[in-house]
Amino acid sequence: MASYDYVVVGGGTSGCVLASELSKDPAARVLLLEAGKRDRNPVFHIPKGFAFTIENPKHSWVYETEPFGPLGQTELWSRGRVLGGSSAINGMVYNRGTKPDWDSIAAAGNPGWGWDEILPIYRDLEDHQLGASDVRGAGGPLHISVQENGDPVNEAMLEAAGNIGLKRVDDLNATDDERVGYVPANIKNGLRQSASKVFLKPAERRANLTVRTDVLVTRVVIEGDRAVAVEVATGSSVERVAAGKEIILCLGTLETPKLLELSGIGNAEVLRGAGIDVVLDRPMVGEDMIEHRYFPLQLRLNNPKLGYNARLSSKAGQALSGLKYLATRKGPVASPAYDLVGFLKTTPDQPRVDAQILLTPFTQGIKPLDLTLEQRPGASIIGNPLRPTSTGRIHIVSKDPRDNPRITTNYAFNDADRTTYLAMFRRMRDIAAAHPLVDLVKGETQPGWAVQDDDSIMSHGLLNGGTSFHAYGACKMGPEESAVIDARLRVRGVDGLRVMDASALPVMVAGNLNAPLMAMSVRAAALILGTA
Repeated sequence: MASYDYVVVGGGTSGCVLASELSKDPAARVLLLEAGKRDRNPVFHIPKGFAFTIENPKHSWVYETEPFGPLGQTELWSRGRVLGGSSAINGMVYNRGTKPDWDSIAAAGNPGWGWDEILPIYRDLEDHQLGASDVRGAGGPLHISVQENGDPVNEAMLEAAGNIGLKRVDDLNATDDERVGYVPANIKNGLRQSASKVFLKPAERRANLTVRTDVLVTRVVIEGDRAVAVEVATGSSVERVAAGKEIILCLGTLETPKLLELSGIGNAEVLRGAGIDVVLDRPMVGEDMIEHRYFPLQLRLNNPKLGYNARLSSKAGQALSGLKYLATRKGPVASPAYDLVGFLKTTPDQPRVDAQILLTPFTQGIKPLDLTLEQRPGASIIGNPLRPTSTGRIHIVSKDPRDNPRITTNYAFNDADRTTYLAMFRRMRDIAAAHPLVDLVKGETQPGWAVQDDDSIMSHGLLNGGTSFHAYGACKMGPEESAVIDARLRVRGVDGLRVMDASALPVMVAGNLNAPLMAMSVRAAALILGTA
């Protein structure tokens, strides 16, 4: 039986960063296990390549939720099936979260996770296009670009957002105020900067780091009160790999609760229902999951030459844009999923921003995640509240590790979340109605001006909106005994086992999760190695 000091399970954003950081200790023997393949396919490195990966089962794990909404529909949640995980298929938005969010984690009884601990990590990681400052870094391994393309629709949306109170800024991560600007993105010289490319590949030069792909971890082996090994399926065989010091689960919000339950750690009733022997009754495993659902707004522009649709909806236009990208590494193909991002207060009395919006000069199909561009000119605004409180859950359905978990969404919104969604959507409409954007708009195509009352707006969001791929909290840290993990990410009741991924977050750190998970993983490695 092979043995290592640290076994990192899951080669996504957190796993790549954590394995890299742990292997900086030359005395530590580190193994990273990933069920997907290596990211050799060029589609993982072209920024707009996510259109070909995000629901493609060759490149993504695709999960179907339980029914929800007015028609009892389901939706698909995707995660990267490759080294780098979702950092290889996401929209590349580099959003760090706000100081109050990080400080709220510490204030809730989780010392070591406040802004004073996290900001220095960000500054060490960053190689920001705008250069170093008190709140950002330069010279680090992770390049962040801000692609101001000057597109006239983008500029009109920026000015319209400014006219309803959002300040245009160069660095969206430098302030917590209402603001809007071009997206800071994990893109360098026209290429995606995934966690695998930036952190893991350089670390693989070290002799003490081993990376295995195409292997499925099926169980954590627990002897007494200690996690001692993992079982790994390779084809039709199963082997054990021992961990002399620790096993760290980095599988993400959808898979970490599943592996804990397959290992006998979870709600005893859920485990017995799936035919799993109960090792440790932990009722909160898989509970309190929160996801951002976005509500969309699409506009028809009055000039066919405006926006991206005309350039990118036809095969000829795609070919021309592709050739431009190959020649220059520039253009729409080299840009993140959305060109602009904003943060706003849904009502003036909010103590701080409570919604995120993404804006771009193109429109897509009505089906959620339909990435087919319309032929007629359009612009889009999508938005999600930053801190919804309605919760869902994730649980196993059987003892077969290849069965996807049951995902119950948090879309049965409570009154507070419903109020926030409605106010956010109306502020999105305020931007569309503000000059100079309104001067370019022929009409609202989705949901259309017939949709005005509260119930109709909510139905629109449930039918035509979608997941933002921000699910978190299903194994959240906390000081209370009921919390799955403590502030040092240790699974309560089991020695030698930790969780480091989005499921550990007790609060949403204001938007996209890729950047926060990188910083958290650096902090986690310091906790594990005793250097924090």
